[in-house]
Amino acid sequence: MRINLDTEFYTQAAVSNMTQQFSDFMRVEYGAGEGMLLTMSVKEEHQAESALIINTFLNNILELSIQDIMNNER
Repeated sequence: MRINLDTEFYTQAAVSNMTQQFSDFMRVEYGAGEGMLLTMSVKEEHQAESALIINTFLNNILELSIQDIMNNER
């Protein structure tokens, strides 16, 4: 699955953090350009839960990015 995130809102730190935390469940590659392109693939042994894993991964990135933005505005 590929998804493009807005680099003005989503932080690379959040993506990097979640990529490390989810490394047992999925592979994530990302690169920056006009946006942050994520290429995600759930590992074979976790395919039955792939929707939940990807949803949780993306929600966690959103939450961490919001926290990063709020902390930088203080």
